Amino acid sequence: MDGAHDTDRGHAPPPLLIDLALFSVALMWASTFTLFKIAWREIDPVAFTGLRFAAMFVFAVAVLAISTSRVRPRRADIPALIASGLTGYFLYQMGFVLGLDRTSALASAILISTHPIFSVIVMWVLRKERPTRLEVVGVLVGFLGVAIFLRGWDAFAAAKLGDLFSLGAAAAFGAYGVVNQPLTKRVPSRELMAYGLASGGLLIALVGVPAMLDQDWGAVSLPAWGILLYAIVGPVYLAYVLWNWAIRHRGIPRTVVYGFLVPVLGGAIAVVGLNESVAVEQVAGGLVVVAGLVITRLSRLKPAEPGIAPARPDTVVAEGDPA
Repeated sequence: MDGAHDTDRGHAPPPLLIDLALFSVALMWASTFTLFKIAWREIDPVAFTGLRFAAMFVFAVAVLAISTSRVRPRRADIPALIASGLTGYFLYQMGFVLGLDRTSALASAILISTHPIFSVIVMWVLRKERPTRLEVVGVLVGFLGVAIFLRGWDAFAAAKLGDLFSLGAAAAFGAYGVVNQPLTKRVPSRELMAYGLASGGLLIALVGVPAMLDQDWGAVSLPAWGILLYAIVGPVYLAYVLWNWAIRHRGIPRTVVYGFLVPVLGGAIAVVGLNESVAVEQVAGGLVVVAGLVITRLSRLKPAEPGIAPARPDTVVAEGDPA
């Protein structure tokens, strides 16, 4: 959409329509945990992810090819672009897939949602930015929630390997947000996604080649193929379009709060769709994690002009949907 029209109050969409769009985005991101689990009953997780990212790369290149304007990356940005692809695509996705395959969808949804907390830690470690007091409080509260969720009083004996993979994925995506932040100021979202898929996404596809060759694709049902197609387009392209459209009309602070729905909806969908059981400590830990996210994410957000939208939802807090 043209920026002038986006900011024109006379053409502003109804508030309810924006709310529905944002809820749809949160629902798309939250549904991936359960839907992927269902698809993986028929498709090897690594084969599923390899084919998904091979298709996403082709799709991204096609979108880039038909775009009327392109921005060539500066040579100085190439190392950062490679790091962006490795952290946000390869390391994150491998941790996400291996984690989700080895733990519950509920646990994965909660633990993956901690990625903004890791962004704060990475910025502090790299001395890129000093965390505010509220951000420090948010980090501590968030990790208290993780400890409760994983029954930290048992010295993590109750934690599964998949839980640790999921936390590793969250850390990788948190680093991705820090790497991406300066890039989004110079590289448009189409190019940034294409370059990330070229470095990290193609590596995922290469790692998945043996699994893709061993997979009996003829035995895959139509619903599983539908989930794979949805995974290629829905949680990434369609969700990001709706997210940025909402930011243009509503601004960042009133949009980003919908991100807090993702772990809650993800857990609820897992309980209903997969009949996963929920322990008291998981409910308590999940609520504390969300509280930590609220503190961390909102500690520095300032009211933004409705006409200003980031290149990606993670330019402010790193995720949109990491899936």
